[in-house]
Amino acid sequence: MAILLKIFWQSLVMSFEEIRAAKLRSFLSLLGITIGILCIISVRTAVSSLQINIENSLASFGNDILYIQKWPWTFTADYPWWKYINRPSANRRELEQLQQKVTNASALCLLYFGGETNAVSGGQTAEGVKLLGISNDYEKIKELEFTQGRYFTPGEFKNGQAVALIGASVADNLFGGITQIEGRDIKVNGVKLKVIGVLKKEGSDIFGFTLDDNVIVPYTFISMIINTNDIGNDPLIAATPQKGLPLDELKYELRGAMRSIRRLSPFEDDNFAINNVNVFAETLSSVLSFINVVGIIIGGFSVFVGGFGIANIMFVAVKERTYIIGIKKAIGAKKVYILLEFLLEAVVLCLVGGVIGLLVVLGLFAVIQYLVVHVWQSNFHFYITAFNVILGISISVVVGILAGFIPAFIAANMKPVDAIR
Repeated sequence: MAILLKIFWQSLVMSFEEIRAAKLRSFLSLLGITIGILCIISVRTAVSSLQINIENSLASFGNDILYIQKWPWTFTADYPWWKYINRPSANRRELEQLQQKVTNASALCLLYFGGETNAVSGGQTAEGVKLLGISNDYEKIKELEFTQGRYFTPGEFKNGQAVALIGASVADNLFGGITQIEGRDIKVNGVKLKVIGVLKKEGSDIFGFTLDDNVIVPYTFISMIINTNDIGNDPLIAATPQKGLPLDELKYELRGAMRSIRRLSPFEDDNFAINNVNVFAETLSSVLSFINVVGIIIGGFSVFVGGFGIANIMFVAVKERTYIIGIKKAIGAKKVYILLEFLLEAVVLCLVGGVIGLLVVLGLFAVIQYLVVHVWQSNFHFYITAFNVILGISISVVVGILAGFIPAFIAANMKPVDAIR
């Protein structure tokens, strides 16, 4: 063990001596390894970070939520929109009938998306406000946190009262500097609403979805503000299963209930779609996998070229130290020790290049993360995982072994007399 440690220390010293003695040659040789590790780890970091952020964003929509609407979430080049545009939209009557028929749902909620508009209060205007109409169970579908006020009462839903919840951005734009917002009035499309709650700031996800810029009203009142029968309006019913119940089981029950409600015969196709956000995750997963493979291939070529550079350094090192190799063998050095000396030197050189590549990755993504958060005001986060760091180091070690084996083998098999001459 002591001999191996001594060989390793000598190889480490020789490696840095080689880099110091031939700086330009060593730099150019290590550059290939550095660029290769940089490419591979950067692409893997970007892809894994994108995937994690997408999964977190999709989780905000609810992986266990089914959405009943007329438009299916499919991704095809020949999307047959003309088949779906004339389908009936989900409505209040269907929600009430589903609540009576469906037993496997823990929550059923009708959502109306009123598009963008302006909200006004006391001479202040919040532009680009999104109007959302919801039914009773929305708080069971999505967790809501309040900085002021409360959720709607059953009576406010039933009577369609002119009350609203507002997002953090809307509150800042309309009531900046005012501490007590609950109970104040706002106007949306000329209709007066009383603010009964202010939502905690969420920040936008990768898809830009957030309740921060929303004005939320009871679904029974939203028809006072927008035309709910407009062809561009696509209300939907969101449903979550009972605890422990498979999502597919709820989906089958919803499908049967909707076909019954819409009086479809066994020979007629569904005139509605039941969607789930997992379809986005599956589609994006295949795209991200392709990007990952392309990045690894590009980085692989750089590592491959860098491996030849390291092999070149080792051949030169063997040539320059031929006399020393001969002396070592003449005084009893075994082949395996000579082999290990040059093999470890190649591995150390590759590790130096790999570590430099990893340090560049860390610095690069630290700068990008700062720009994303502080300049572009996004919640996107980059994740440099331990697996990617270990992968970069492992690739460096493997390349070092492959690049240094032939020169080390040649050095180990030299005859002492020939080497000394």
